[in-house]
Amino acid sequence: MQRVLFAGALLLTIPVVPIAAQSTITGIVHPESYGTFEPPVVGGTYADPAFGSTVKRISDALGRADADRGGNLAWITSEYSTMSPFNSDGSRLILLHQSYFGLYDEMGSYLGDLPLEINSSSEPRWSRKDNRTIYYVRGNQLKSYDISSGAIHLVRTFSEYSAISGMGESDISLDGDHFVFAGDRRYVFVYRISANSKSAVLDTGGRGFDSLYITPSNKVTITWNQSGTVRYTGIELFDDRMTFQRQLARAGGHMDVTLDSDGQEVLVWANAADPQPICDNAIVKIRIADGQQSCLASFDWSLAVHVSAPDRSGYVYVETYAPSNPTPASGWTAYANELLQVRLDGSAVIRLAHHRSRPFQGNTYNWQPRISASRDGSRVVFNSNFDLQRTRAYPEQYSDVYLIAVGSPSTSPSPSGTQVPPDPAPVLTAEVVRSEEANNPAVQLNGAWFPNQNAAHSGGSAILAMDAGSRADFTFRGTGVQWIGYRDEWSGIAQVYLDGELKGTIDTYSGSVQAQTALYSLKDLSDALHTLTLVVTGTRSAGSAGSWIWVDAFDVTVVTAADSSSPGVAVPAAPFRIEQNSPDVSYSGGTWHPKAASNSSGGSAVLSMDTNARATVTFHGTAVKWIGYRDQWSGRARVYVDGVLAKVIDTYASPAQSQAVLHTVTGLAPGAHTLTIEVTGTRSRQSKGSWVWVDAFEITP
Repeated sequence: MQRVLFAGALLLTIPVVPIAAQSTITGIVHPESYGTFEPPVVGGTYADPAFGSTVKRISDALGRADADRGGNLAWITSEYSTMSPFNSDGSRLILLHQSYFGLYDEMGSYLGDLPLEINSSSEPRWSRKDNRTIYYVRGNQLKSYDISSGAIHLVRTFSEYSAISGMGESDISLDGDHFVFAGDRRYVFVYRISANSKSAVLDTGGRGFDSLYITPSNKVTITWNQSGTVRYTGIELFDDRMTFQRQLARAGGHMDVTLDSDGQEVLVWANAADPQPICDNAIVKIRIADGQQSCLASFDWSLAVHVSAPDRSGYVYVETYAPSNPTPASGWTAYANELLQVRLDGSAVIRLAHHRSRPFQGNTYNWQPRISASRDGSRVVFNSNFDLQRTRAYPEQYSDVYLIAVGSPSTSPSPSGTQVPPDPAPVLTAEVVRSEEANNPAVQLNGAWFPNQNAAHSGGSAILAMDAGSRADFTFRGTGVQWIGYRDEWSGIAQVYLDGELKGTIDTYSGSVQAQTALYSLKDLSDALHTLTLVVTGTRSAGSAGSWIWVDAFDVTVVTAADSSSPGVAVPAAPFRIEQNSPDVSYSGGTWHPKAASNSSGGSAVLSMDTNARATVTFHGTAVKWIGYRDQWSGRARVYVDGVLAKVIDTYASPAQSQAVLHTVTGLAPGAHTLTIEVTGTRSRQSKGSWVWVDAFEITP
């Protein structure tokens, strides 16, 4: 083993953002070293002492020149919880530099400033149609800025008003085509970008209101200043023509809107001001269709919260903050000053980290952490002052921004589907073990991993890492899995997660070399898609001389058809279908509309015409077919295999064709793959539309 080669390589590594740990324990958890714990320098990371999440510092306000007023900045924050600072693919984010915005890359590295006219009152919102356009308001104008070219364009002037505003909290709509605005903070309307059209206008008649939100289906909520049960109180719902629908809540509160796991629109709301709450000081899910409420989590009355909802994840992020400024020795309560992931089905509150931000004298707002999530929920940012005003005499309004990579996002909240074989299922099955090497595309690496060539390893090679937080995510379909690795006197300790749940902490140390050894095993899993995650802790046992973690291969137990004439002898499994509403299919970048039809596979399909809307199926197999629908209104789509563009498909046909094979991919290596369908928004000359349909996928194991 030539370890000396790796010792030199470690000096050249660049820190990256690793996965977050997760904890579902309840009760009071005190933050360690609360009065003395200090953050790392910008770009550095630390492991949260209580919950293990790796937190990266991405801004340095006091070291950053103020491009607007001269001198250096006193604070940098995210704008607010309910609008995502990340663009659609998470490759860029924007942060508020006091009076203007700074641009950062996906790892949180500062890239430059936006134009100064995009100021703290401009409400900049990333386009969902592309990853470079930012919309913002300036007076009575809606404008756009291209971060690639630097071009600024006027979208529309609303000359009937002196100013327009989203009231500070609303984001662009889920379809990327609608905003809700208030003209002169009185006249509320929905604006559609693609049609440059304005809905009917609601005149609020001078009644005070706090916030506006646009729901995933382009309805509007207005939070009135007054609580109650009569009109113009609490939180009210309007359709996209600003026609009143119903009251959703009797009082306002911090909130956000998203889709539930069943595709229903929901408002997730802090009910502290509700005079008749279903649970005290709670995070409450309100189904927008009928106003039905369900309690997700309750907190001590000393705690306030912010809510940030990803697009389609099955959970929201919540941060608690305590204006009373308790200490672990006095007044600390359960979930105090924490960053949380709250499941929308009420099944779990996952504790990510303590934010360690505290009020200080006249700093009544910047200290609030205001957690904010990426569109897919895989990353969050939050603000913290780490109490440095007291310990380091930092400026009163000081704050900086930190980032946590929470992990792989969940799939779209389409209704659960099943993988239905086209033929009757075989009576007999056999379990077969399939090996996947560490260099398989199904293994995704984050952090500093190094290759090692050695005949002792499976396939002649393995990978290893020792940096705390480095992780390997292995996606597989099967009923069992084994982590195959390497153990010796320089090996350390790793955490093992399955589908985001901590399963064990493994000490891989051995006083003698053990190659191709099973380091951890799981069995009796559901026959579904799973992710096994290995996280390097950077720690070791007392007997070890190092903290290296090795990944050589994975053994997966799969269920295949068996030959009834020769019991126990496995034969190649027949192709099977994954319906478009299966959890194995995720949707992003635009709106996909469900369509029930008897001529569709499984009785339904989805379609979209939004440019860059994507449907991605994750599967294990050697071949895949895209099953769709073609007619005179169908357009073009790009097809990607494992992220690489394979072909542009024109789906136009006349007459119409149901359950048509639109594209076939064969010759794939056994293992995990992805097939992505991306709407181009274009069409052939003879077509009347640019619709792209996804009905099912046929997989050959």
